Parts: sequence; C-alpha cells; structure tokens
Amino acid sequence: MNQSLALNIMLSGESVLLTGPAGSGKTFVLNQFIKLAKKDGKRVSVTATTGLAATHLGGTTIHSWSGMGISDFISQGFVDHLSKGRKEIIKNTDVLIIDEISMLHDYRLDMVDEVCRLVRETDEPFGGIQIIMSGDFFQLPPVNTGHGRAGGFVVHSNVWQQLDPVICYLDEQYRQ
Repeated sequence: MNQSLALNIMLSGESVLLTGPAGSGKTFVLNQFIKLAKKDGKRVSVTATTGLAATHLGGTTIHSWSGMGISDFISQGFVDHLSKGRKEIIKNTDVLIIDEISMLHDYRLDMVDEVCRLVRETDEPFGGIQIIMSGDFFQLPPVNTGHGRAGGFVVHSNVWQQLDPVICYLDEQYRQ
C-alpha cells in the first residue's frame, strides 16, 4: 500500500495498524496524519512505547499517558487514583497514536483499553477513541524479564479482535 492510501484510511476515522519495513515511511505518514488531524480540530494524543520513540513524534510514553506506569495489572479503584488532569486528557482524546507498537505487550494494550473504557465510561474499544498503532513486528519485540508478567505481541490481546484495525502495510522503500 502506498503512503497516501494509508493516510486517507487514517483520516477517514478508522483504527489502523500502520506497518512496513524500515524506510517505508511510517513516521512520515504519522507526522502527516497528526498535522492534518489537528488541522481538522481533532485532539490527538501522541505516544510511543519508549521515551526515545515518543520524543521523535513530540509525545509521551503510553505508560505515562494512560497513568498505568509500569504496573502489570489495573487494580480495583485504579481510576479513582488518576489525577483530574490525566482523566481530562483521556476523556478529551479523539485519536490515540501508539508508535513502536511491536514493543508493547498484549496485556498492556488490554490495560490501556481498560483505562480508556473506565475513564470514558463506555464499553467501546478504547472508550471510542480512534487508535493508530505504528511499528514493525520484525524489528522490536516486547521484552519479557524473569520477574514481571510475561506477554506477547499486541495481536494476541483481547482488545485486538474487538478493535479489528485496518492493516496498512507500506511497501514502498524511501530510505536506502
């Protein structure tokens, strides 16, 4: 798929997995989408799985955005302990971008979904937020340590099936 078709699908409001090999323009398309979505008045939250990846897009980590931090589970009453500002950000988000999605564990994507549903008080996937995930599953897998909860790729999460994102595979090379 070319970049312009992927961008049009994203602009149509569909939740998307934007993927493709290194050099196919994922970050370029994301930046174009962010600019156009904001121009259309959408409130876009830009996140990534690591701080470094987040800085490339001018965002924050998904762990910080959701308020889940490094927790492995959402505890009873979790939302009651979220700051008013964090709740407002989640409630007001129209589009959530998660870059380097291949590094996020399946259970953590389910945790982000749970937080969004609880804060926005709706049972739609991610509380009705359009989700744009970007990354290459052949580059960086989630890291399991010996002392934390183990998990796999986000495609194995419970919310993945409900969300049923459009797969936009960029196949043209722009970087040699």
